[in-house]
Amino acid sequence: MPITISKSKYMAGVQCLKRLYWQVHEPELGGVPDAAAVAIMEQGREVGKLARQLFAGGVEVPFCDREQAIPITRELIANPDVPAIFEAAFENGGVFVRVDILHRRRDGRWRLIEVKSTASPKEEHLDDVAIQHRVASRSGLDLASSCLAHVNRNHVYQGDSIDVRRFFKIRNLTRPSREAPAEAHFPPSVRTSCSRYADGSTNPTWFPLHEPSRV
Repeated sequence: MPITISKSKYMAGVQCLKRLYWQVHEPELGGVPDAAAVAIMEQGREVGKLARQLFAGGVEVPFCDREQAIPITRELIANPDVPAIFEAAFENGGVFVRVDILHRRRDGRWRLIEVKSTASPKEEHLDDVAIQHRVASRSGLDLASSCLAHVNRNHVYQGDSIDVRRFFKIRNLTRPSREAPAEAHFPPSVRTSCSRYADGSTNPTWFPLHEPSRV
């Protein structure tokens, strides 16, 4: 029976099935993150905290298992007094995602925002946003838009508090996320392969996974 996998493991599987298998079954092969890797992760966490300042009154879904996180997310969505949700949880098609920021618009619809600490978008960021868009929308969320927030390379730090509205650039990726065919960002063959290799029923012996259309 296929298992549910996280977005991060799904993304690992999209890039390389062997990488996914190792992450799940032999994580020790990845070694201990070096100082540079730790610094990058910490930078990402700090940028994520800054992005939350754009949405005063937002409520965080606590880090817990998905059986708890998903109902909490639904309760917050149903509460009109909640203007934004951090780390909202959704599951669909065997993939579980946590959304950095969900912003409730004035019309009651939602804007999904993925936060990155890079100064410009990367190709894999569209995959990231598209997977979240598909999982959240197919879970019943009324999504108006899906966006990527990244650091504004033209921002100049003046030595005092950071102006978060100038620090970030938010790019609307709704059209490519919504209009791209399912095979481009959420191919059934990849979902099946990721689940099979994650649950240990198959040990991949080859590395690349990308569909021919993406090479």
